[in-house]
Amino acid sequence: MKKLLLFLCIIAALSFKSAPSITSHKDARLFNPRSGNPVDFKLKDINGKFVSLSDFRGKFVVIDFWASWCIPCREEMPAAEKLINSLSGNDKLVFLFISFDEDESAWKKAAKPHEDDGPQLIIGDKNEDLKAMFNMDEIPHFAWVNSKGVIVKMDAPRPSEFGTKATLQAYLMADK
Repeated sequence: MKKLLLFLCIIAALSFKSAPSITSHKDARLFNPRSGNPVDFKLKDINGKFVSLSDFRGKFVVIDFWASWCIPCREEMPAAEKLINSLSGNDKLVFLFISFDEDESAWKKAAKPHEDDGPQLIIGDKNEDLKAMFNMDEIPHFAWVNSKGVIVKMDAPRPSEFGTKATLQAYLMADK
């Protein structure tokens, strides 16, 4: 039964076309959903260092958009942690957490306990381009980016949703 479910997930994953992407923040509003180009952005991490999405090329990236003041975002953290732990042996997978907090100290306080789960980045109030890039209108929001830097799932399932792990594994297997 598990093999059949995994097979169906793989077929479903392979049937999806690449999601929309953009190559520059300035072009976010002119976004061509069929371009399939790699996307990139550069944000500050919890230690003040700038990190780019392109730093993770060669790895499949799961992005969790959240904020410290967002109750549903915070409620999703344990499920994200469980998913991360269940896939911890995969060195081709990175979980990236991007906060929309405007209060950097509140973000750091909320993010600190989750530093081991993956890079913690902050976008703050300069977020319209990133929202457009990922076609986002609310948080929590999840997106998946393949190893080539192309958005493959703009509205990915939450870690707490049934089947997220199997679907993610199918995408990982299809990401060559």
